[in-house]
Amino acid sequence: MPFNFTGARIAGFTVGIASLMVLTGCAGASTGTSNSATALTTLTPAGTGQVDKVTWNVFQGEPRTVDPFQSADYTPNMINSNMCENLMAQTPDFQIKPNLAASFTNPDPLTWVYELRTDVTFWDGTPMTADDVVFSMEHNLTDKTSFYNYLYANVASIVKTGDSEVTVKLNAPDYLFNQELASYAGVVVEKKFYDEHGTDVGTPTVGVMCTGPYQYDTWTQGQSITLTRYDNYWNKSLTPKVKELDFTFLTDDAAITSGLLSGQIDGTYSPPIAGEAQLKASSVGKYYEGPAPLAVNLVVANPNGALSNANVRKALELAIDWKGIGKQVYGGLGTPSALQTASAAYGFAQDDLDALAAKVQTDGAPQFDAAKKLLADVPANVKAQSISLVVPAQAETQQLGIAVKSAADAIGLNFDLKVVPATGYSNYLYDPATRGDTDLLYTEFWPNIPNPLDWLGITAVTGGTFNQSGYSGIDDLYAQAVSTPDDSERASLVTQMEQQLNDESTPMLPGIEVHNSVFMNNKITGAPAAFDYVYYPWAAYLGGTN
Repeated sequence: MPFNFTGARIAGFTVGIASLMVLTGCAGASTGTSNSATALTTLTPAGTGQVDKVTWNVFQGEPRTVDPFQSADYTPNMINSNMCENLMAQTPDFQIKPNLAASFTNPDPLTWVYELRTDVTFWDGTPMTADDVVFSMEHNLTDKTSFYNYLYANVASIVKTGDSEVTVKLNAPDYLFNQELASYAGVVVEKKFYDEHGTDVGTPTVGVMCTGPYQYDTWTQGQSITLTRYDNYWNKSLTPKVKELDFTFLTDDAAITSGLLSGQIDGTYSPPIAGEAQLKASSVGKYYEGPAPLAVNLVVANPNGALSNANVRKALELAIDWKGIGKQVYGGLGTPSALQTASAAYGFAQDDLDALAAKVQTDGAPQFDAAKKLLADVPANVKAQSISLVVPAQAETQQLGIAVKSAADAIGLNFDLKVVPATGYSNYLYDPATRGDTDLLYTEFWPNIPNPLDWLGITAVTGGTFNQSGYSGIDDLYAQAVSTPDDSERASLVTQMEQQLNDESTPMLPGIEVHNSVFMNNKITGAPAAFDYVYYPWAAYLGGTN
């Protein structure tokens, strides 16, 4: 499931604890230019020249596999997105368009028909066929270990209905399904290759067989993964200019920053916050920020306890200095969230959600008086219950936790901050036994696609991976929205859901939206600054500067 809690964006950033306590204890104390005024870039200047080799660092370290069906996090997706393509594509401006499927139709509410491109080949020269597409979709439908299996819940059958046509039949109308094919729910792999290699696909010795602009070459474990340009790539508007991509796995902030400044690393997404000032001041390259459907939120994990009271949830939300956290803890990359869904994921509901966001938006500064007023109506025995927050043991997340605790202390709540090893933190998210009666969990979340129904389905609907409290308050509205064909009617339903979540301050406390960032040395340019590197062939934009 798309999320991250240990990215290099947050690893190793060292704001002093004392200064953070000052920040969180002073409402509106932040000074300087708000990050909301920062000019965001979607596409960096286009690359024009041919380049023999680019070394790009993968900030989260070495992947476990490059099998796209097992790929749902920053590291594998940043690499796989240049190799394995989907039936639909999500572009750097967050649009969803046909891709390996040249077109699609929806002749009735239970049927989606996909006309496939006929000019696509796999790297071994074999043409992509309807059989490959059926196999790939069936893999997601039947393999319970695929990260995208749950998106096929409404699929009844997948059938080849022509030489270049595939028809999907549904058990119930699902107007989210088609767009989800812009994630690896719609990935297309070569059937012959998977039949031959089975569970070895994705391993260093076998790799993958896909249709993208770069082909799998070598994986030197512990060191790098190398991709080479596929010269017969079908999409002539994205003809790669870089012959070889070497992905390295440095995770230490100082090492990454040093590598970028020395030229040993040509570029990276999410350059270390600890090195941000050095990189921005350097003459060796350029630093860009771009829009992203990313948000740091606090997940309400316990349906009982003090946070079962809506006034307690709302009071804590009002007391947290999200403005200061975004500026000081996240190095200016964070801006306070208006809604539980990040604004870059508003999609078809953009206008409606923009209007709602404008109505409920604050500047993110703490509102202690308003919070205390809400708590005045809370029974004493409820206020006396301890509220626990668990965060991973990294400098930035610990500082976030301290800021939340400081806010709770300031309004008289009994608050317990627990810091656990980063390597085991995911157990709190996914294992109820580990989580126990923990009240709040930290997460940095991104959706499969820029669509609010995808975000809500994962975070706020029964069965959603990030709905740890089992919240069910919008289930009926969500089911109605997914089955509604008209965009405007569906947008109205989404807005009702977001309004309800805002009123109830559950199952997440909105925190900050996080911008994407990218650094490239002066040799190269072109990588999208927008957060589009997890399912789209971003490296095909790279090129030389001369």
